[in-house]
Amino acid sequence: MTLLVFVGTKAQYIKTAPILLELDRRRVEYRLIYTGQHSETFSDLEAGFGTRPADECWVPNHEADTHTTFFQWSLRFWLRAWRWRMQGGHRSASMVLVHGDTASTLYCAALARICGLPVCHVEAGLRSQSLTDPFPEEIIRRIVSRLTSLHCAPSADAVGNLAGVRGRVVDSHGNTLIDALGVSLQRVDESPRTPDYAVVSMHRNENLSNRRDFDMLMSQILEAARTVPIRFVLHPATRAKLASTGWGERLNACPGITLLARMGHSEFLDLLVGSNFLLTDGGSNQEEAAVLGIPCLLLRRHTERPDGIGDMVELSGLDPDVIQRFIARHAAKRWVRRPIPSVSPSRRIVDALVGLPANQEG
Repeated sequence: MTLLVFVGTKAQYIKTAPILLELDRRRVEYRLIYTGQHSETFSDLEAGFGTRPADECWVPNHEADTHTTFFQWSLRFWLRAWRWRMQGGHRSASMVLVHGDTASTLYCAALARICGLPVCHVEAGLRSQSLTDPFPEEIIRRIVSRLTSLHCAPSADAVGNLAGVRGRVVDSHGNTLIDALGVSLQRVDESPRTPDYAVVSMHRNENLSNRRDFDMLMSQILEAARTVPIRFVLHPATRAKLASTGWGERLNACPGITLLARMGHSEFLDLLVGSNFLLTDGGSNQEEAAVLGIPCLLLRRHTERPDGIGDMVELSGLDPDVIQRFIARHAAKRWVRRPIPSVSPSRRIVDALVGLPANQEG
């Protein structure tokens, strides 16, 4: 019997790669399936983590970066999933592993249950306590919890949020991003540097789909460039939004802003290590900042992740005054990188997958 591992986005790949490496180390049989929700930089990620290519890609050469391309991807995914089920592709599987809170997470968990397969949900139990913020991630997490048999929660708070759910709840004692950082930082130049720029990364639907919020954030980035040079890493969805609104030309014309294509994990970490601070709406970026000790302003109203909040991470609430004060406070500061925690969440998750009894829940 074979574990089926579904991956749809870059962030999911980065956080799932350490689990794949641990499965390989223990010689646990699995099939890796890309949903095709994202495809950009996947080959770079495979090379960076040393993981094998996917056994299947259900929607190849696609990037669901607009509402239209997302709909197209969804249709193609379900057509492929239906053929796969009719052909008996699920019959040799023992369990389906999904990660996070994306459309791929929901689709693959639902497909597993349609096929009568149990679901392992990695990064389970995160809650913002607001159904509509972030949308649709909070709703996806709650639905997937109802479809899951093995909940791998990254913290005691997440475990508490899963009180009363069906299935087994395992505390992985951290996020698998810890393991991913341990791998990727081996390829980062950590010689002393003098920070002279800030990094911006944003891609969430809650910011891209609200024109007022999006315009405010772009105006704040332009204003920030007066204080510190900005390196803005563009996700495909953000790049498409900048092109459709005219903001791409305005940002590109600003001498203090450099627009960068999305890059591999090690390359992005190298960029972060040399920066003054990070402005982001990404949960994975928030976690990276919290682990490494990078000053980070979260460009969101609410967050389901406690990582770094009250320490190196500040929640902006999308308040322009908070954004400006954060930039002024950190533009000229240096920070000290923290050591990576010695815990391995990926090992605890694989322990749970293979049925080891002692090491998972405490």
